[in-house]
Amino acid sequence: MRTVADPHEQIIATRARALGDPTRVRILSVLARGEQPVGQIAERSATRQSTASKHLQVLFHAGLVQRRRDASAVYYSVSSPEVLRLCRLLRSKQFEPRLKAR
Repeated sequence: MRTVADPHEQIIATRARALGDPTRVRILSVLARGEQPVGQIAERSATRQSTASKHLQVLFHAGLVQRRRDASAVYYSVSSPEVLRLCRLLRSKQFEPRLKAR
């Protein structure tokens, strides 16, 4: 079995940590609808704007979202459709614990 090189291990761990918070997953779900400004993301993810901004920073530094500035507004979007595909994969039934038959 091939092992993952050290730099890749860090990237994987950083991205996994970024996905490890329900608020960040909710934000990604909101961004699945397309690019949005921070205020709208906060409102649609039922969180305060300052909280949403902090979570968006984590997602941005993990490479899961991208951002662009337009005047004083900052718009975020999912960096790749693969991010949403990964979220769908992680919620799939194939990862549910199997109950042992007695």
